[in-house]
Amino acid sequence: MMNNNPLIQSLKEVCSFLDEAAVEYMLVGGLAVGIWAEPRATVDIDFLVSIRINDVEDLKQRLTESNRFVFIHDKPMVFGKVFFLRATLKSNPDVSVDFLFVDDVFKNEALKRKKAIQLTDFSVNIATPEDLIILKLVSGREQDRLDARKILDIQRENLDWVYLQTWSEKLGIGIGDSE
Repeated sequence: MMNNNPLIQSLKEVCSFLDEAAVEYMLVGGLAVGIWAEPRATVDIDFLVSIRINDVEDLKQRLTESNRFVFIHDKPMVFGKVFFLRATLKSNPDVSVDFLFVDDVFKNEALKRKKAIQLTDFSVNIATPEDLIILKLVSGREQDRLDARKILDIQRENLDWVYLQTWSEKLGIGIGDSE
């Protein structure tokens, strides 16, 4: 079923590129929400990558040399406190791929906590539910707040509430109704 899904095929291709390029990564967007909560419509794939914003040229060079990507924007974009580089896959130009930079202590810690999960015939690294909630709340967009709420509701019994509270206080974001 999921094997024929163009978004999943694109996810597989980007994971393959990141593995080959030895870039540490984890899935963080709508697809990750679909894994921890429930699927929702999305046309992009979001990754947190082990590259700092200062090293954006290095990432762009790796993407260009792979011959798999086309840049939508030449310079990094920003939503809330989240900086990212956006590209599309030549194999599927309808799918945009956002590479979020590890530009603070939280994102660095979150990347260390990533989980590997099996999807159809490949493995993908994904943010833990707690880290995904925090990343969504830091972004501050309405859809991200809704995503965070959905994960909180569905994963409530499994969440590390001390970890969530600690980081939400450090980052000055509200988690909403906790435990």
